[in-house]
Amino acid sequence: MKILFLAQFAPNHDFYIEPQNDMEVFYAETYHHKIYEVLSKTGHKIITSNNVDYLIKNYEEIDLVWSFYNRIGFRNSEIFIQSLCEYLKIPYIGAAPNVRALVEDKNLSKNLAEHLGINTANWQIGSIEFPLVEHPPFSGPYFIKPRFGSGSEGIDESCYCETWKEVKEKEKEFYLKQTEIIVEEFIDGRLYGVPFIKGVNGEIIIGTPHFSTSDKKGNIISTSQKRRTEGGLKTEISKDEVLNKELFTLSRKYFQSMQPSDYGRIDFIIGTDRKPYFLEVNTMMNLGIHSGSVLSFLNSGFETYEDIILTLLQIGIERVKHPIR
Repeated sequence: MKILFLAQFAPNHDFYIEPQNDMEVFYAETYHHKIYEVLSKTGHKIITSNNVDYLIKNYEEIDLVWSFYNRIGFRNSEIFIQSLCEYLKIPYIGAAPNVRALVEDKNLSKNLAEHLGINTANWQIGSIEFPLVEHPPFSGPYFIKPRFGSGSEGIDESCYCETWKEVKEKEKEFYLKQTEIIVEEFIDGRLYGVPFIKGVNGEIIIGTPHFSTSDKKGNIISTSQKRRTEGGLKTEISKDEVLNKELFTLSRKYFQSMQPSDYGRIDFIIGTDRKPYFLEVNTMMNLGIHSGSVLSFLNSGFETYEDIILTLLQIGIERVKHPIR
């Protein structure tokens, strides 16, 4: 079977794109390179590229696409590759483009959570055309960040705002970058992640929840901490069985409502009231060897990193063997 492995740091005709900074080095060496190493041992023909043009020009040679691209350099690019695969009628691993669009919009994903009866902190959205209101719609403190995209680019301690006046000032910075925003009621608590995989038989595999703590104000986790270019971040497996059971139930309900999707992760904030508040959802999340999702799966029946990757690969292989007509 001919499988296209498409990623920013995938080898392209035996050539790796050189990462330009420490953050990219970490991302490449612990994520894209590691997955390629697993795929290259499967016996399938692994075609690698870091350029979407390869898919466009050579799609007739490809049986299955597994893309790790979230952003390709233009606005709203997150759904592009999945949409392209649908147009070219090529099976792929990941999530359908309409589901991907839901996930990439934090406003829509929160609306789904509310519809499902899952607690969600108050929020407001803003854009250059329709900026935030002048007076606070709910009490602070607040957290402001990009509305679209499941990555954490641009998130740091300056996103935390004590007052609505600070929010309005930070809003201007985002608009200068042509970035729509979402403002959330800030909940001081722990960030919990619950990853999941939908197996070939339709069974939902839910990883043991993991939680992250940061040395930053309000337990804020910055982009540089996630990419390990800055210290102060710690990720651990949750051993609270009562809380884990509740997170399993909420995550299963949400995941079943965001189909079709092969894998993803739902994030919750657990505040001092011990209630889980839906934060956001990420489909096709980071599967690097140091990621929280991999840590969760390794505590949920998977024995090795390779087992996780090969389980996802098998989903795609079965899709090729038994296409939906």
